[in-house]
Amino acid sequence: MMIVISPTELSENMEKYLNLAEKERVVIQRGENETFELRKTGRVSNDPFFDNPQNIASIEQGMADIKAGRYKTFNPEKSVWENIL
Repeated sequence: MMIVISPTELSENMEKYLNLAEKERVVIQRGENETFELRKTGRVSNDPFFDNPQNIASIEQGMADIKAGRYKTFNPEKSVWENIL
């Protein structure tokens, strides 16, 4: 379902339309030729790395692995291969 509202309607009932945007498509019509869509997004960081959901999932998986004890420590006195094996 899609709801089309005016900018005035949005400003007068902001919370109502923010809540609706979680479930429905909310379009703001400004004049005859301009439309904007109100929609919920995860978060805004302006960082391409952290805006990528796959990167966030990898970080969260790594944190879960550490909490579960699935990690290895690196001994700087050993070679890389000795640390891996």
